[in-house]
Amino acid sequence: MIDLKLTKEQLDELHKEAAENSCARARKKCWVVYLKGKGYAHREIADVVRVDEDTVTDYLRKYRDGGLPGLLTEHYRQREGQLEADAERLKKVFEENPPHTVNQAIEMIGRETGVRLKHSACRAFLRKLGLKCRRCGLVPGKAQDDEKQIQAQQEFHDNKL
Repeated sequence: MIDLKLTKEQLDELHKEAAENSCARARKKCWVVYLKGKGYAHREIADVVRVDEDTVTDYLRKYRDGGLPGLLTEHYRQREGQLEADAERLKKVFEENPPHTVNQAIEMIGRETGVRLKHSACRAFLRKLGLKCRRCGLVPGKAQDDEKQIQAQQEFHDNKL
C-alpha cells in the first residue's frame, strides 16, 4: 500500500483539476489521489471511483513519482501501419495516375509495395493520404446527338412549352 501525505495546497490542486479537467480519465485519476490524501483506504477508493484496486495503486505510484503532471500523462502507443514508409511515394503515384476504383488502388498498392490491403483498409489509407473516393455518375444510354433528335426537341420546346 502506498501512503501519501499531501499538503492542503496539493489537495486543492487535485480537487481543482478533478473538477475542471475536460478529460474524464484525468478527472478520475485526480479523484483517486485526492481521496487517498483524505485518508480513505484503497478498497474504499476503488469502490467509490469504480476502478480496480490495482488501478488505484498504479495512479498513486504515478503521482508519487511524477506529481500531477506525471499522473495526467498518457502513454498510449499507436501502431504504425505497413505503408507509412511508402506513403509519400504512393501519394505521388496516385496523383499522377488516379485509380478509378478502390480495387484498382488496391492493385496499385500491391504492385508498388507488395502489401495487399482489404477494401476498407485501402479506403482508410487513401483518406489518410488526403485523397477522396468519389462516385461517378452515368451517362444516359439513350442520349443521341443527331440533327433529327435536336430538331424534335426544339419543336417540342417551341410548340408545347
